[in-house]
Amino acid sequence: MTTDSQIRSKTAERAYYYYEQREKLGLPGSEQDDWAKAEAEIAAALQKQSEPGSVPVTEIKGIGPRVASELKQAGVTTCDQLAAWELSDFGEKLPRLTARARSGQWIEQARDLA
Repeated sequence: MTTDSQIRSKTAERAYYYYEQREKLGLPGSEQDDWAKAEAEIAAALQKQSEPGSVPVTEIKGIGPRVASELKQAGVTTCDQLAAWELSDFGEKLPRLTARARSGQWIEQARDLA
């Protein structure tokens, strides 16, 4: 179960990510737009979370939009899918993320959430 504090924290992380990207690319918008986009994404994720087996990998601490995108390219979008991985899978498919996956205990977190 996700607490209100966790929801606010995830929303803030996402909003800041969108802000950074917008500033880096010189796109128009505001911090309120970034926050609204983040809230909508979190709400959609929570809706999906109510469906068995579909907890998104972004619920894992340390996995944000960038890493989620790389995992998606490797065919992993849910905690169930990541829970089936071993650390050696990161070494084969996403070697750049192996150390972060180990230190962040992503597979263990995925197994807890799955």
